[in-house]
Amino acid sequence: MIHIGIVTDSTAYLTPDQRERLPVEIVSLSVNFGDESFKEGEVYSNKEFYEKLRQASFLPTTSQPSVGDFLKVYEKLAGQFKSIISIHISGGISGTVQAARAAAQMLPHLDITVVDSMATAIGLYFIVEAAVQAARQGLARDEVLRIVNHVMDQMTLLFFPDTLEYLRRGGRIGGAAALIGTVLQVKPVLYFNKQKNGIIDVYEKVRTKERAIKRLLGELEKAYKVNPELRAGIVHVGAPEEGKNLCNRVQSLYPGLPLELCEVGPVIGAHVGPGTLGICFYPLIPELQDLVSSKE
Repeated sequence: MIHIGIVTDSTAYLTPDQRERLPVEIVSLSVNFGDESFKEGEVYSNKEFYEKLRQASFLPTTSQPSVGDFLKVYEKLAGQFKSIISIHISGGISGTVQAARAAAQMLPHLDITVVDSMATAIGLYFIVEAAVQAARQGLARDEVLRIVNHVMDQMTLLFFPDTLEYLRRGGRIGGAAALIGTVLQVKPVLYFNKQKNGIIDVYEKVRTKERAIKRLLGELEKAYKVNPELRAGIVHVGAPEEGKNLCNRVQSLYPGLPLELCEVGPVIGAHVGPGTLGICFYPLIPELQDLVSSKE
């Protein structure tokens, strides 16, 4: 019996099948696009949104959920679970986790733990998935958090945008700001720097997309040599064919490695821009071995 309720936000980008498989509550961030304001995933498909974004002369902005949004979810789950674990997008790029903590503080009689994932998209999804898997095993809250922390600590999430312009204009560029003057000369590989509260930072500067891809594959190769039992996936922003091609490339190198292909939605996509590609992986532990057989 599951005694722990899991909450996340819309930037985990769970597909309908994943939502059915993972019983979690999702609190949505919002997109403000000109005169429009909408909850992520409620108005445009990803394809429609990126077509609109590519044609726009201005960038949309995004908004974190309100404290009230979290209060509603926490109060709903309080009648079903002994504890709540709420896992969210990196506080280095969003105020979502602060809103979640504010709501939790307003409900001191409830056992709520708010976790800053220091990630988003496929990274956040993998952390949430691990939390659900642990909770299903009937583990206590602290044991579930131990597994969550394993995934967070051991996870590698690297990505490279097609251009830094979206990050620059959206104000989420973090430690990559120093690259703006050389934006035409480099194709930076970026990551969420846990030593700097999860801001987006530069992992390595390379000159071409192919070199960036090889850098991602090189990091995967190093991890695979240490422990071939990995949970791994490819992430893309409005670039399904490129994402699929990178997936095929990884699968040709590691035929037995189960691999997810995940698409980023509007909130994160608006900041990193269409054409972004990335990779995410972490070493499995016994409690999470069953995840490798989960195919969406």
